[in-house]
Amino acid sequence: MSSQRGFTLIEIAIVMVIIGILMGAILRGQEMIKNAKEKNFYTKMRFIASAQFTYLDRVGRYAGDTTSPPDGIVDNNATAWSELQTQQILQTSDQQHVFNGNFSFGGGVAPYGNYNYVLATRVPMWVAQSFDTKVDDGVGNTGNVRWQTTGGVAYSGDPNNANNLYWWFDR
Repeated sequence: MSSQRGFTLIEIAIVMVIIGILMGAILRGQEMIKNAKEKNFYTKMRFIASAQFTYLDRVGRYAGDTTSPPDGIVDNNATAWSELQTQQILQTSDQQHVFNGNFSFGGGVAPYGNYNYVLATRVPMWVAQSFDTKVDDGVGNTGNVRWQTTGGVAYSGDPNNANNLYWWFDR
């Protein structure tokens, strides 16, 4: 009788189970990273907006409101960041978010000409949808959070596509 070489069915099954467990752990890890980034963005966006309210409490106007007398509208993003850093409310590193985009301040534009916004660039559409749902109405082209592309279409095909997100924080 000759000896046969090879793997038994049990050995192959054990290897397949191990591969399955590893794949499950990897996929679960990726989902955890994705959720952590989303939570980080949400927290930082709210922190950036609250920095303006802290400045308003300390100084009596919004950072970046350069008109004299102040009119309550952020006119200059660079001045806003400089003033917030001078008051040690924000740091230079706070201008960037976890999705490699930037935050900026502005105000006096449609649809809310008498209010101020935080703009976040390069925000994935799935994150924008989530932020809008948590803070506002969940619709990309209405409310205090706006993030849709054109024609009121919430997702531009791929939910990972990045776009700008505006949040009128003082409305």
